[in-house]
Amino acid sequence: MVELLADFPPHVAAYKASGEVHKDEYEKVVMRRVDEVAAKYDKINFLVRLETGLEEYSLAAFLNYLKVSFEHITRWNRMAIVSDQKWVRLAYDALSPLVPGEINSYELKDYKTAKQWVSAPLSENENQIK
Repeated sequence: MVELLADFPPHVAAYKASGEVHKDEYEKVVMRRVDEVAAKYDKINFLVRLETGLEEYSLAAFLNYLKVSFEHITRWNRMAIVSDQKWVRLAYDALSPLVPGEINSYELKDYKTAKQWVSAPLSENENQIK
């Protein structure tokens, strides 16, 4: 199941995944929100709170995750990955040099720190509403 997380600035797409994640809900919730942010801002901040393992994503949902990631690859500004799975955090840390913007990973206990970091205002040149 995926659900948008509340109390984030409008330039942030943030969601929580728990239990099984399916293609339809990922499209309707996550991809729609990322596209909304991309339509308004030059840069996108993104937070994923994984309370499930990536193995709980259906293959189609995972492919949609990759699709939205590459579709907006030049627009990522800050990505916060919050998970208690160490391998997930290490994988994102390894990807960080390959992706524009910054990626930070956090344990679930550090969610508030991740939320604060990803919610930082965009710089003036990144904050241009399209």
